[in-house]
Amino acid sequence: MPDAKPRFIDPPQLFRSPRYTNVVVANGFAFIAGQTAFDPQGNVVGVGDFRAQAEQTYRNLKVTLDAVGAGPEDIVKVTNYVLDRANLPLLVEARRAILGDMRPASTAVVAGLARAELLVEVDAIVALPRG
Repeated sequence: MPDAKPRFIDPPQLFRSPRYTNVVVANGFAFIAGQTAFDPQGNVVGVGDFRAQAEQTYRNLKVTLDAVGAGPEDIVKVTNYVLDRANLPLLVEARRAILGDMRPASTAVVAGLARAELLVEVDAIVALPRG
């Protein structure tokens, strides 16, 4: 049965923004807000280092999956935002470390991000496992 009301989840291992929720669960799906290289205190991990930021971003995505009892196999759509398309191979490595061989629908967008020191952001839609 679909959720009657959306649930808003901010896992304690992630930075809690005053402006958005990390995960919203509704109607059998989890909508994961754009994850970045923030540590739990809101500091950017790996300033100027794309690899470090991509790895932290995908670790944060994994935290959101764990918070809703899902795994990489439950991701149906992922959107990756990068400042420089030259970094896409490094993004693929970080993604593979968390998602393995899973191949959800995916989009890569070259765009500016909310803070100047951020180099990558990833959001996702997850079909929640039926329990």
